[in-house]
Amino acid sequence: MVFLTYKVAKFSNEIALDRDIIANKKIYPALGMPSKNRPISSRQLTSARYSHSMQAYHTYKAEDFLNDDSFIAWVYTRDPAAVAFWSGWMAEAHPNRSEAILAKDILEALSPSDAGLTDATLEYEAGQILRRVRQVPKRKFFPAFGLTGYRIAASVALLLVVGCLGWLITHQALSLRSSLSAAHAHEGMVEQTNRTSKPVLVRLPDGSTVRLQPNSRIQHVASFGQGVRVVMLTGEAFFNVVPNPKVPFLVYARDVVTRVVGTSFTVKAFDPQVTVAVRTGRVTVYSRKELEQQRNAEKPVVSGVVLTPNQQVVFNAKEEVFRKELVEEPVRVSPQAATVSFEFEDVPIAEVFRRIEEAYAIDIVYNESLLQKCTLTASLTGLTLYEQLRMVSKSLGGSYEVTDGKILILATGCGE
Repeated sequence: MVFLTYKVAKFSNEIALDRDIIANKKIYPALGMPSKNRPISSRQLTSARYSHSMQAYHTYKAEDFLNDDSFIAWVYTRDPAAVAFWSGWMAEAHPNRSEAILAKDILEALSPSDAGLTDATLEYEAGQILRRVRQVPKRKFFPAFGLTGYRIAASVALLLVVGCLGWLITHQALSLRSSLSAAHAHEGMVEQTNRTSKPVLVRLPDGSTVRLQPNSRIQHVASFGQGVRVVMLTGEAFFNVVPNPKVPFLVYARDVVTRVVGTSFTVKAFDPQVTVAVRTGRVTVYSRKELEQQRNAEKPVVSGVVLTPNQQVVFNAKEEVFRKELVEEPVRVSPQAATVSFEFEDVPIAEVFRRIEEAYAIDIVYNESLLQKCTLTASLTGLTLYEQLRMVSKSLGGSYEVTDGKILILATGCGE
């Protein structure tokens, strides 16, 4: 492992010198490469084409993962479709999961972070590593597609795998950027099941907590938190997620996938529907079927339902539709909610609605021009959100509806 680390570091130093030679002497034609600089754009990195069936992945080796567009897009660009699909795939106990982890580690270690590098320079670097890796014949990769940033990194990674795969399998370790753990090689799944009649608190390795309801189960990989935070849920649970923008938290529950960065929410996954309700923060809920379908699209477009505090979405598996609404019992979530006064004396109705919105972090839609002269004198202290809305609507001689997770005030005047 020390020897391999030394060789990779040595190659990096030599390639840095080679890059200067290319820039100063302009020897592209001599290398058989185009001389025109083509900076790698973020758009190139996100235009990966998903081209393999889900069944094929079960037989993949590290070399195959390194040549798979969707896998590379997941590692480098984190587009929603790739993140949701591969995070879920990696969370399952596939026989070749260690091969995928190896490919992911190599790609991350060789991530093309310098957006100013040209395709020609990157290709030359790949060639230099190719000629220096022991027992690897000279070869040019991806000639038909053009060497975009992620394909170059995959090429370089593939060279390392081809030259050292036997050594890696034997030692179950690889040191590139720092030290990559060998624990993944025979990693298993961790399962927690609540067979009691009361909720059970489960603490995940990253510090997040799960309040697991009776007759419910969660599963996750043993290395949860190390580049992947995915939970498979059966039943019902309340999640309090530790924020980590670099590693999104995903919950797979029957027909939906919930993606968050840091928040608290409840997922209920029982036949025939799945409900996701948000207490704090912001989450996005996707149809698992749509993610699977978009995985094969040239330009994946995944439409998710965005939820904010006190909103929930219900997914009906038979109809395959989302219904967005407010939770049954909205709670005050704003840090300033405790100081918001609900004692009103001749207060403009716009200010009344503003205070309710602030306390519950919800949107109230009404006709401002029709209600601009209306005021309220009443005490709403101690009432639930729906009780407050009923009282205010009644004072206006109208009513209210909940539509798409928002409150719609149906009133055309100030009442009697």
